[in-house]
Amino acid sequence: MNMKTTKVFAAVLLMIAAGAHAHHATGPAYDRSQIVEMEGEVTEVLWRNPHIGFTVTGVDANGDPRTLEIETNSVSIVSRFGLTPDLVSPGTQVTVAGNPGRVSEDALWLTNMLLPSGDEILFGSRYTPRWSDRTIGEDIRGAVTADIEDRGIFRVWTSAGSLWNGSYPLTPSAQAAQAGYDPITDDPTRNCAPKGMPYIMEQPYPMMFVDEGDVIVMRLEEYDTVRRFHMSPGAVDDAAEPNLLGHSVGRWDGDTLVVETTAINYGFFNNAGIRQSPAVETEERFTLNEDGSMLDYELTVTDPATFTEPAVQGKSWVWRPGEEVRPYDCVTSE
Repeated sequence: MNMKTTKVFAAVLLMIAAGAHAHHATGPAYDRSQIVEMEGEVTEVLWRNPHIGFTVTGVDANGDPRTLEIETNSVSIVSRFGLTPDLVSPGTQVTVAGNPGRVSEDALWLTNMLLPSGDEILFGSRYTPRWSDRTIGEDIRGAVTADIEDRGIFRVWTSAGSLWNGSYPLTPSAQAAQAGYDPITDDPTRNCAPKGMPYIMEQPYPMMFVDEGDVIVMRLEEYDTVRRFHMSPGAVDDAAEPNLLGHSVGRWDGDTLVVETTAINYGFFNNAGIRQSPAVETEERFTLNEDGSMLDYELTVTDPATFTEPAVQGKSWVWRPGEEVRPYDCVTSE
């Protein structure tokens, strides 16, 4: 492996660690600056997407009875770090640690759990042990690998990093709409509501391309989403019925796959309260790097009602042999 490739792989690993938890806008619901602990008995386990849940009953630091409603990362994330549903069952005595809720003092975002065996479960790649040197929860995926067999884009890709850059050229009306957004009550993905374009492209899980001739199919793990890129000449349909994912037409620009999408019927640009109008259009560019280990992605969003100029975002995917797009099977919380 040459020095250039080594630097790329190192940067990719840092992006994966930083971006694996930016999901469903849970940040506003929890105080990430604090860590609290409690001992108690697990009374319920909900091993599901979009977030694993536990109920733990015990006593707090003041000796008062307390029941914590706990959530943590999704099955799609923790299963790739070796965590399985048989690790914890109702009746287990545990110590839990995590970020307290901002809205409810009985809510907790779980980072660490100590089992009676002395093993400590880490519920994310960035979390460090608190009580034990015997930990459960490390990356079991294959290493990022160069494409020595020249497979092109038609394979499974692992997300590496976040799509959002945090700075957008908003119109005054878009700024006003964002100011009125409540991330707790207005989250458009509550209760497994699927994401539309371009929001779905921030999903932190694997995706794949399938070549079906006149159509390239993109399968994304989150919400079991399927997008279809029409590649044949004349595929543009001005009368296409608007829908969450829009109508996508693809073409090749050299080795870069370019996809233009219109007829998007989805009201949110991202998870930060930026809304979009029915006039929104997107252009996406998928480009392989030199050794085929990384797929660079550039997204340009045009919407005069939302942006004073096109908004450009970017992220990457990497190739890890053996990875797959798994069923998401989102389960509503209500």
